[in-house]
Amino acid sequence: MLIKAEKLAQGGRAVGRLEDGRVVFIDGLFPGEEAEISIVEDKSSYCIAKVLSIITKSPNRRTSPCPKSSECGGCPWIELDYRAQFEAKNQIVRELFADFPDLKYEEPVSGPEFGYRSRARFQYRIENGKARLGFCAENSNKSIAIPKCPVADKALNDLIENPPRLNAWELKNSELSCIATDDGVLYDDRTGWITINDRRLPVSNKVFFQSNLILLPQLIDYVVSLTEGPGVMDLYSGVGTFSAYLEDRFDVTAVEINKFCLSLAKSHLKNTQFFTSPVEKWNPKVRKVDTVIVDPPRVGLDKKVPDMIASWNPKKIIYVSCYPPTMHRDIQRLTQLGYEADTLKLFDFYPQTSHVETVVLMSRK
Repeated sequence: MLIKAEKLAQGGRAVGRLEDGRVVFIDGLFPGEEAEISIVEDKSSYCIAKVLSIITKSPNRRTSPCPKSSECGGCPWIELDYRAQFEAKNQIVRELFADFPDLKYEEPVSGPEFGYRSRARFQYRIENGKARLGFCAENSNKSIAIPKCPVADKALNDLIENPPRLNAWELKNSELSCIATDDGVLYDDRTGWITINDRRLPVSNKVFFQSNLILLPQLIDYVVSLTEGPGVMDLYSGVGTFSAYLEDRFDVTAVEINKFCLSLAKSHLKNTQFFTSPVEKWNPKVRKVDTVIVDPPRVGLDKKVPDMIASWNPKKIIYVSCYPPTMHRDIQRLTQLGYEADTLKLFDFYPQTSHVETVVLMSRK
């Protein structure tokens, strides 16, 4: 079956149409390309297909700089020219938010397309008496040994070249989580420090921290520039990444479910009030709130959280997200509660993939 890809969709697949009008999603194809495909999942309203052979290639298709990319699967867009990647992400986000006609799009931010990633989860194995690091094969638990990773930073690539010799009890399911810090790569449960915008932030492989340290300073500066005080709520606060740059100017309250995250936050924040709780279960009587910052996981806000935020009547809501679909859903809910989406800014934290970091500013109507 011959198909022509029209565009890229949320999630990274190309989109085409079958003769019966149904949408078909195809991995490994880029806009404008024609290919022979095979249907692997047939639904009443759409299909999922795989490429058998590409008949016509896009001028934006390039040779992958990684010899393992066809096996690894961690960089599904690596054969697409980076400018085309960036344009596709902007188009996908704009189409998603098309139901907000008054939303203003600020200039999107990009950085280096390679050498940006400062954390990774490797597959660890001993081969011929020597330690080897790799990644899981696409849609498989099979470990693919890698000589280097083009998206990883220098510290992680140095570790790939000279991995540590570890005992089995030091690993979990043969996985080795690593994060590059000021003092080298951590690959155990120790705490390290990363300097961002002249502030040292605590990090650990046990908690989440952003993986693109090149663009993170710009994201922090942008969120700080949008914040209005004096009362600020930092929900899903993690190790206090935003609170660190706000607590000297505002009255900050940080809420985080992970106790270890908050213990790290307390180790460097001096003027922030902390609460360990699931955000959706934490709704005390709060003093005046001017700005609420939310940076939830991919699932977005629990259905109770928009109502809770609206009950505080803040002037501004700053929504930071790595997954625009759930962000869009939550912004629709907040709009129904008396807020309007003012601006959207895209940060391309994850080149060679379809993922993106997005910030939306909302204000009280």
